[in-house]
Amino acid sequence: MNKSVCIIGAGLSGLTCGARLAKAGFDVIVIEENTQPGGLLSVTRIGNEYLELVPHHLRKSDKALLALTRDMKVSGKIEWFDSTWYGRAAHRKVGYFTEGFVCLTRSLMQEITDNGGRFMFSETVTEIQRTEDGRYNTVCIMSDSTVHNHVTDIVIFTGSTRTFSNVAHGLPIDMDMRDSIMDITYTASITTLLIFKKKYSEVYYQSANIPDDLPFSRIVNHSNVFGPRGYGGNVVYLTGECLVSDPIWIEDDATIMSDFFAGFRHLFPVARKSDIKAWRVTKTRYAGFGKYPPQDLTCPLEGLYVCASALTKHATTEEPANRMDPTVALANDICAKIIEKNSIEQDTISDSIVTPITGSEDASSEGDLSYEKAR
Repeated sequence: MNKSVCIIGAGLSGLTCGARLAKAGFDVIVIEENTQPGGLLSVTRIGNEYLELVPHHLRKSDKALLALTRDMKVSGKIEWFDSTWYGRAAHRKVGYFTEGFVCLTRSLMQEITDNGGRFMFSETVTEIQRTEDGRYNTVCIMSDSTVHNHVTDIVIFTGSTRTFSNVAHGLPIDMDMRDSIMDITYTASITTLLIFKKKYSEVYYQSANIPDDLPFSRIVNHSNVFGPRGYGGNVVYLTGECLVSDPIWIEDDATIMSDFFAGFRHLFPVARKSDIKAWRVTKTRYAGFGKYPPQDLTCPLEGLYVCASALTKHATTEEPANRMDPTVALANDICAKIIEKNSIEQDTISDSIVTPITGSEDASSEGDLSYEKAR
């Protein structure tokens, strides 16, 4: 009998783990605190299209991610475009799905449910406990304060390492490993998605020549490359990093939008608020991290795994990059280890089974005769 797995988080890494393990025969349950899946791939409805709340695209070098699209049979929905980048490499090939990234999210969910997996939405994990028999109890609370307990053999946590530290405080994790997990620091980000009537730039991505005193540091002109589609206008993302202690983090959405637009107008003076058809502000608490850890922290305890972008590498001074591909690769690696370990354990159990000889000292002569003939 295959083991049960609780996957915390229904973002790309959580859904990838769920799809891989459910297909391998594990009893999978995916827990998500929000009302919908996606994580950083969460979408909103714009016109006739689903659009990501923060900008995304595919690269030709995304080996793990592109392999996943082939496995999920959505690679045929990828289109490749030439894009112009301001202040960096002049031109790059970038990819995007004809239906948006929501088609990948949906295919992963379908793979999980088709193989018996379950989803639990609007459940916030408050603690991961160890049971007396060595399993894990994931304690969750609902919006109505109802408490749910999910006892499984394996747990995969796919949120930030900081959140993991909070919910795993009672587990017997090695002190050095616990300290390394706590040492990973994060920055937040704020993204304002704007739908304009007009187009103000010809480039796709701009991060250079943006003054430091503006609230954003990147401009992504989504429609310049992927077309207006059914958005009803030109899609522009403005993204900036901040600390949660910065005043802007606690500002209301309308104030943030005004501040971001004022910065945009500083760069493009012809822009007018009347040109905005729609807008949306998205705050990401754990958007970026400072550096990779000194050691591999993906398995702090037997049967407990952490699949986070901050852990995709270790013992390197390489500058961190929050990208989908290494996170998918880490999810694949964790699942491969779980599947291999479960297979070895199953083989060990099978080898330990000895077929008993029918009968006993009081067996009839017929039984003994049958045994002799068999020999």
